[in-house]
Amino acid sequence: MTVMVRERRGTLRIAAAYPVVIRDRRGRVIAKGRTANISQSGIYLILPARNEIKPGASFNLELSLPGVDSRGRLGANRTVNYRGRVVRTDTLGQLLGVGIELVRKLS
Repeated sequence: MTVMVRERRGTLRIAAAYPVVIRDRRGRVIAKGRTANISQSGIYLILPARNEIKPGASFNLELSLPGVDSRGRLGANRTVNYRGRVVRTDTLGQLLGVGIELVRKLS
């Protein structure tokens, strides 16, 4: 028997553990953590549970991603910045899982 589960997400997500910094609009650090997975439209983050992150909140995200040289080999890391909106949070014991919708690429 095959069970089909319908995903709400419309794009493929890829498991990835990259450093991320969450900042408010003034540039102050709100939280630091790691990505758990990334898709074209969103990111799932793992943060320390002490962070007060609520659904609906908007933040700037600073992702440190591996760079790729002209031959397709890994090069120096690069930083990518997005504006994101929290769509859900999950309590994971000492950690907090945070689903972020990527609203706009900033740089």
